[in-house]
Amino acid sequence: METKQIEMHRRTVDTTAVARMGNRLLRTLRSWLASGLLAALAATASAAEPTAAVPAISIATDQVYGTAEGVELLCDVYRPVDADAAAAPRPAVLVIHGGAWSAGSRRTMAGYATRLARAGIVAIAVDYRLAPAWKFPAQVDDVRLAMLWTVTQAAELGIDPARLGLFGYSAGGHLACMIGTLVDEPLDTQLSTTTWDRDDRRLAELPQPQAICAGGPPCDLTGLHPDSSGLAYFLGGKPSDLPQVYAAASPLSHASAGDVPTLYVHGERDAIVPLQSSRVLYETQRHAGVASEFLTIEKQGHLMTFLNPKMGEAMVDFFLKQLAAPTP
Repeated sequence: METKQIEMHRRTVDTTAVARMGNRLLRTLRSWLASGLLAALAATASAAEPTAAVPAISIATDQVYGTAEGVELLCDVYRPVDADAAAAPRPAVLVIHGGAWSAGSRRTMAGYATRLARAGIVAIAVDYRLAPAWKFPAQVDDVRLAMLWTVTQAAELGIDPARLGLFGYSAGGHLACMIGTLVDEPLDTQLSTTTWDRDDRRLAELPQPQAICAGGPPCDLTGLHPDSSGLAYFLGGKPSDLPQVYAAASPLSHASAGDVPTLYVHGERDAIVPLQSSRVLYETQRHAGVASEFLTIEKQGHLMTFLNPKMGEAMVDFFLKQLAAPTP
């Protein structure tokens, strides 16, 4: 829950840089995805063959994790190959792709999912419904469905449901941050970010993640110019017409002391999603006492940060630390 102190701190942080998002975000990411650049580069990011030093993994593709308004939602599950059939349950991380909420696929996150699996973490790379056909909050609801599915499949997948994390980049990072900042919010706030009914049991059954990693996430959409139509395809209109929607879709609006500890990774020269957009959420959480962390990738922009080895290394290390099995 927010406090006056948190609100006062939030107002001291400069968010004017956020107004540079919108059409540029959509145009640039769509061009990368249309060219196949992200998918091709992501596929080679962790392409080394299994050896004694590179553990083997199994990949179960095209798994249906849910259905929303007639749309089958798919995921790919990356698991460490255990020689010991009685191995202890492992932590799991949902991996959420970017693409300006309107493009992209779970396939673009294959390299990161592979890296997690080789580190002993079950990685579940998910698709979600895309704008403009499906507007906010459909994408957040799909991540919720993936979380619920992960818990129901815990025994079959060898997962410890109490050790769940979320990782996303760009738009995927935004969705991960939405989940992480909403965990302790009241029901009325939750309802502003879902199409589910007040009496829907799924809201009460949602597992609480223990850690989140967000790369290059837009965290404050309220900083856009009131007449900007840059995110209308995702949010349904201009900020001047739908201020409550822009606030509901901004993780910063929900920041509080009960947020999930989050590692933010952002390129110093990100011209697509300015670094300040995630920095402001990080600083607000730290001010509230949340054990979040921030890593700046020096001299790198949005795409090159996604491809930078430091991104993957920091992400895996953070989850290994945060999702470690409790000491007996």
